[in-house]
Amino acid sequence: MPRYKVKEKGFYNSKTYDPNGKRPFLYTDKPLKPVPSWLEPMKAETAAQKKKRLAAEKKAAKEAEKKAKSDQKDIDDLTFMGDGQKADSTVETL
Repeated sequence: MPRYKVKEKGFYNSKTYDPNGKRPFLYTDKPLKPVPSWLEPMKAETAAQKKKRLAAEKKAAKEAEKKAKSDQKDIDDLTFMGDGQKADSTVETL
Protein backbone atom coordinates (compact mmCIF):
# COMPACT_ATOMS: atom_id res chain seq x y z
CA MET A 1 0.00 0.00 0.00
CA PRO A 2 1.67 3.25 -1.08
CA ARG A 3 2.00 5.96 1.53
CA TYR A 4 2.85 9.62 1.31
CA LYS A 5 4.04 12.16 3.86
CA VAL A 6 2.06 15.41 3.80
CA LYS A 7 4.34 18.44 3.33
CA GLU A 8 1.60 21.09 3.37
CA LYS A 9 -2.18 21.21 3.61
CA GLY A 10 -3.99 19.35 0.87
CA PHE A 11 -7.27 17.70 -0.05
CA TYR A 12 -7.67 14.12 -1.27
CA ASN A 13 -10.70 11.81 -1.47
CA SER A 14 -13.03 14.10 0.54
CA LYS A 15 -10.53 14.51 3.39
CA THR A 16 -8.17 17.31 4.35
CA TYR A 17 -4.58 16.36 5.16
CA ASP A 18 -2.27 18.57 7.23
CA PRO A 19 1.34 17.86 8.32
CA ASN A 20 0.62 19.24 11.81
CA GLY A 21 -2.96 18.01 11.99
CA LYS A 22 -4.97 14.87 12.38
CA ARG A 23 -3.78 13.23 9.14
CA PRO A 24 -0.02 13.67 8.55
CA PHE A 25 0.15 10.64 6.20
CA LEU A 26 -1.87 9.57 3.18
CA TYR A 27 -2.33 5.85 2.42
CA THR A 28 -3.67 4.85 -1.00
CA ASP A 29 -4.55 1.56 -2.67
CA LYS A 30 -2.64 2.43 -5.84
CA PRO A 31 0.35 4.71 -6.45
CA LEU A 32 -0.56 8.28 -7.40
CA LYS A 33 0.57 9.33 -10.88
CA PRO A 34 1.60 12.16 -10.83
CA VAL A 35 2.27 12.78 -7.14
CA PRO A 36 0.81 16.14 -6.04
CA SER A 37 3.31 18.77 -4.90
CA TRP A 38 1.96 18.74 -1.32
CA LEU A 39 2.84 15.04 -0.90
CA GLU A 40 6.19 13.29 -0.56
CA PRO A 41 6.43 9.56 -1.43
CA MET A 42 7.77 7.37 1.36
CA LYS A 43 9.41 3.95 1.33
CA ALA A 44 7.06 0.99 1.26
CA GLU A 45 5.59 0.08 4.62
CA THR A 46 6.99 -3.12 6.10
CA ALA A 47 4.73 -5.84 7.46
CA ALA A 48 5.77 -4.99 11.03
CA GLN A 49 4.99 -1.29 10.52
CA LYS A 50 1.62 -2.12 9.01
CA LYS A 51 0.77 -4.47 11.88
CA LYS A 52 1.75 -1.80 14.43
CA ARG A 53 -0.26 0.91 12.62
CA LEU A 54 -3.36 -1.29 12.34
CA ALA A 55 -3.10 -2.26 16.03
CA ALA A 56 -2.90 1.41 17.03
CA GLU A 57 -5.90 2.26 14.85
CA LYS A 58 -7.89 -0.65 16.33
CA LYS A 59 -6.99 0.42 19.88
CA ALA A 60 -8.05 4.02 19.15
CA ALA A 61 -11.35 2.79 17.71
CA LYS A 62 -12.05 0.66 20.81
CA GLU A 63 -11.29 3.61 23.11
CA ALA A 64 -13.58 5.85 21.08
CA GLU A 65 -16.34 3.24 21.25
CA LYS A 66 -15.88 2.87 25.02
CA LYS A 67 -16.05 6.66 25.46
CA ALA A 68 -19.19 6.84 23.30
CA LYS A 69 -20.88 4.18 25.45
CA SER A 70 -19.88 6.01 28.62
CA ASP A 71 -21.18 9.30 27.24
CA GLN A 72 -24.44 7.64 26.19
CA LYS A 73 -24.85 6.18 29.70
CA ASP A 74 -24.34 9.66 31.18
CA ILE A 75 -26.95 11.06 28.80
CA ASP A 76 -29.42 8.29 29.64
CA ASP A 77 -28.93 8.83 33.39
CA LEU A 78 -29.48 12.57 33.11
CA THR A 79 -32.60 13.90 34.81
CA PHE A 80 -33.95 17.37 35.45
CA MET A 81 -35.95 16.30 38.49
CA GLY A 82 -33.30 17.28 41.03
CA ASP A 83 -30.82 15.35 43.09
CA GLY A 84 -31.91 11.93 44.19
CA GLN A 85 -35.29 12.02 42.46
CA LYS A 86 -36.28 9.68 39.70
CA ALA A 87 -38.66 10.60 36.93
CA ASP A 88 -41.91 8.67 37.12
CA SER A 89 -45.52 9.01 36.05
CA THR A 90 -46.57 10.93 39.22
CA VAL A 91 -44.88 14.12 38.08
CA GLU A 92 -47.41 16.79 37.27
CA THR A 93 -46.55 19.17 34.46
CA LEU A 94 -47.68 22.77 34.44
